[in-house]
Amino acid sequence: MSLRGKIVATLIRPNKLLYRLIKPSAKSIRRYVHPQSWLGGKLCSPFGVKIEKTAYSEVPCVTFTPKVKSDNKAVIVYLHGGGYCFGSSLTTHRLGVALLAKHTGITCHSIDYRLAPEHPYPAALNDALTAWQGIVDSYPGHMIILGGDSAGGGLSLAMMMRLRADGGRLPDAAILFSPWIDLTCQGESYDTKARADPMFTPSMLRDRSEDYAPGNVDRTNPYISPAFGDFANLPRMLILCGGNEILLSDSEGLAKKAKSVGVDVELALWENMFHDWWLFGMFIPETKQCLGRISEWLNRA
Repeated sequence: MSLRGKIVATLIRPNKLLYRLIKPSAKSIRRYVHPQSWLGGKLCSPFGVKIEKTAYSEVPCVTFTPKVKSDNKAVIVYLHGGGYCFGSSLTTHRLGVALLAKHTGITCHSIDYRLAPEHPYPAALNDALTAWQGIVDSYPGHMIILGGDSAGGGLSLAMMMRLRADGGRLPDAAILFSPWIDLTCQGESYDTKARADPMFTPSMLRDRSEDYAPGNVDRTNPYISPAFGDFANLPRMLILCGGNEILLSDSEGLAKKAKSVGVDVELALWENMFHDWWLFGMFIPETKQCLGRISEWLNRA
């Protein structure tokens, strides 16, 4: 990890203690995180990317259009993370998705699905599917790449399995950043990486799992926890994950299971990095390395 990466990790680590002391609700987390990230994204968004509010099939989205395009016949559809309970295209993910659009040279449509606990499962999945179809209808003949981080990565997998089951248009490729695919939260790294992870405690994810799939909802349902699903015949995937995060087991398990059924999958691990490090933009050099890896992978298609 770079020096700047270590500084960022040190700065975010106190949030774990704060969470243990306060146990904030999802709404409280939004009130704390969204204004700060909106301001940071507004001030630090890269030049050369047009950002505008859009909608597909009446689902709100934000479109990030790079001034310099590498491929006019490709688009990225993005599903943001945030434990299904917070995060949005113009707050937590504005900087990251803008940089993704700029570095790949591909227009990104980021979907703002409804959030739990106000809108538990299957609201996010239904919104993602509805917006996906609107985007597919708007871009005939295009290569469509699906991307998502954390909960958005898990939602991406759930959506692909649902599209496959319904005979829908699957993406041509998928880019998943530290996908959260097991909402039973039983991965080995929940124990082995609990101290090393500067961002999350296991209880944080378990609380958000309860918000998204409350009560007696079966969290082994593959559309909630894709780890329990079948990955056969899904498109090629690039999985990117930090070595010091409690979701490491989810990424490793996904790569292993997908490979076993013939999916073209590549797992890229950043040793010692924390969850979603690339969302911190050019504050840390690992962001550019990550986005470069994505561009290289896409160019091999």
